Amino acid sequence: MKFNNINKILPVLLFFSSLLFTSCEEETPGKYETTDGLPTIHYIRYQDSNLAGQLLTGAYMEENILIIGENLTSVQEIWFNDVKALLNVNMITKNTLFVNVPKDLPTLETDKLYFVTGAKDTIDYDFEVKIPAPILTRIKCEQVPESSEAVLIGDYFLTPDFSLIKVFIGDYEVPTSDLVSVEKNKIVFKAPAMDIKGAIEVKTLYGSSGRSKDVFHDDRGWIMDFEGIGNKGYDWDTPSFVENDPDFALTGNYARFSGTVAADVYSNGPTDALLYYFGGNHGYGTDNLFSSDPATSTLKFEVNVLEAWTGLPMVFYFAPPVNNNDPLWDQSNQYARAFWIPWQTTGSYTTDGWETISIPLSEFKYNNAGIDIGFMGGSLQQLPNTFNNLDIYLTNFGLEKFNEKDAVGTNCDPVILIDNIRVVP
Repeated sequence: MKFNNINKILPVLLFFSSLLFTSCEEETPGKYETTDGLPTIHYIRYQDSNLAGQLLTGAYMEENILIIGENLTSVQEIWFNDVKALLNVNMITKNTLFVNVPKDLPTLETDKLYFVTGAKDTIDYDFEVKIPAPILTRIKCEQVPESSEAVLIGDYFLTPDFSLIKVFIGDYEVPTSDLVSVEKNKIVFKAPAMDIKGAIEVKTLYGSSGRSKDVFHDDRGWIMDFEGIGNKGYDWDTPSFVENDPDFALTGNYARFSGTVAADVYSNGPTDALLYYFGGNHGYGTDNLFSSDPATSTLKFEVNVLEAWTGLPMVFYFAPPVNNNDPLWDQSNQYARAFWIPWQTTGSYTTDGWETISIPLSEFKYNNAGIDIGFMGGSLQQLPNTFNNLDIYLTNFGLEKFNEKDAVGTNCDPVILIDNIRVVP
């Protein structure tokens, strides 16, 4: 009985399925045949169905829009001002045309859309391409010396002419002659003298990025630049591997972390990948290395990774004054650490020159196994001299994963240069 019923019902289901498929094929993108004549444009809206009732007279670059009209299959080209859009025939039907607003800056703004047919007939439609204000994402390196090239990373650094884009460092305006290159996502300029410092702002004809949180040439919370005794009058036990190779130096001396890394759980890095920066136990005092509030401060330093780093975390921790490096090997939950593992995402990490790295002190909350034990070990943060010592090292005391990703990696021979260690608000 069951088989007989299926045999009777199946042809009916197939018939209605065929009708449904044919109907959808006629109404949805994907069935494209070029037609003659001119298109008619009724209106334009966002592609998002939740915004279907919002009719558009303009849209920002890279937004997705839907054009509603008649005979849209006659359209072979669409121009936003004098910028040609990319058309996908699979997204065109007689009554709908899906298109993205181009991301390129027009050289001639007419505030019109131009629809070009196969016969090269053209109709225009009033439509404004809105150009966003610039977005400043980050300063690649904050401590760029005078006349060296500084790099800003972001988006919508759009200008028809260098003279129409402005870069400010505090109240100082970078001269147009010092702008090396301007691209949509990157600005390169010659850095001014080191005593010119401040938050950076980018202005174009289309608005302002606002002031950056990062400070160019920031000199707050300085701990060590390897030029001698640190700003607090403290000294370091290691490294002895301080160099000043002019081919690599950023601002004078720097520390070099290098050697063969045997990537494994319970693996120590090479001996020249340890930095102990002691305060109180050297008799220089027991105050903290910085004065800002740890809860809202960030550890920063410059790094230049010359040879691929593919294994072991770089571990950071602060500690109270001690007369030895026991905190380095401590397996308890007394000393909370931060882990920096930039090779996790791609399996390998190098840099293109010097870059500024930021680690919020709120990330100093993990034990050796990567378990969250609370910011600076809970009650330890209440001690007035909790941040008297700083240790940095390549090692793994049993951390197999961190943030659900591999924290062990593979054997490597990295060369990691570090300079200008500081803690800033």
